[in-house]
Amino acid sequence: MLKRIQKQRDNDAASSQAHKKRLLESNENSHELSNHEEAYEDVNTNIEKSRNTRGRTILPDIWGLDHGEKLTVKFNSLNQCVDDGELEYFCGTVARKKELTPLEFSDWRKVPATTKDKIWDVIKSKFDLTPNRKQWVLSEVGKCLRIFKHSLYVEYFNKYSTLAELKANPDSRTDPNQWGKLVEKWYSAQWQNKSERGKDIRSHMKMPHTSGTISYARRAEAEFRKNGRRPNRIKIFLKYHKHKDGSHVSSESAATLEKIEQLLTVDEEKRETSEANEVIVPLKEDAISKVLGPDKNGRVRGMGFKISPKMLEKEASEEQMNEPNKELAQQVAILTAQVKKLTDIVTRRDGATEEEVAI
Repeated sequence: MLKRIQKQRDNDAASSQAHKKRLLESNENSHELSNHEEAYEDVNTNIEKSRNTRGRTILPDIWGLDHGEKLTVKFNSLNQCVDDGELEYFCGTVARKKELTPLEFSDWRKVPATTKDKIWDVIKSKFDLTPNRKQWVLSEVGKCLRIFKHSLYVEYFNKYSTLAELKANPDSRTDPNQWGKLVEKWYSAQWQNKSERGKDIRSHMKMPHTSGTISYARRAEAEFRKNGRRPNRIKIFLKYHKHKDGSHVSSESAATLEKIEQLLTVDEEKRETSEANEVIVPLKEDAISKVLGPDKNGRVRGMGFKISPKMLEKEASEEQMNEPNKELAQQVAILTAQVKKLTDIVTRRDGATEEEVAI
């Protein structure tokens, strides 16, 4: 079963990667929302419209896993999923299941805890997940649900001229009652105002990323596997705001990235001239923050989904607190090795046992 899933994933990736790449590079309206949401929406919408596809992702092999059989998943130190995408894609299928995920709530935070617990139970029955992964998983489902509802809006809102017609033609993946509540929201003044604000904000975004549907966290993990070194957020940000050949997506993006690269060069020179050869630049003072301004609460540029400035500050603080313990552990290890060496010498010289030497 697991081999079949791997084979299917490899075949799917080989057949669609090149096409997704071309769409990303040609899509002038693909602007960056937090954690790649809009790029995901735009790319998948355009793929559906521009070619005959293999159909929507439904992952029958994962849904059909034998009872007790689970897929392993890798997370990084920041509790971000960095596997090859199975868990993220599966969360997307859960978000589109009308039996599991309701459409009627305008905000994922308003979905009842009992419903979220049921979703968590379904997902952890397919993947080997510890309890500390629950928050990330449920947040991913919430993100996928927003994407799903957006795709429904794009597909249906302008297709029918009246609310009555729209209500009478629900998408086959939705519950008719929930569909009615959802489309009523589309016609509300609040929703329309929010939509117009979003369009206006996106129209002023000049730096679309080129990471596609793959998160920055997964990109960073791939770089680590390839080079043995974990890239910082600036390296990831620079690489995935350019095309694969190194060209820029726009003149505005080129000017901004050039400023970041210049400041990055200065920081690297400081590191090289430092006696410790290690200059740690605080998040608020690095090249990205200097050029683009401080990161907003709830997200950090170039770090991917579910990362906030406070999380990174906390991690940095814990690392500083643990640093003396690391040094002490190293010293203890050195002393232990030295004692072992001396014990071996005395044992060989006097013919005593190690127990007798210890006494």
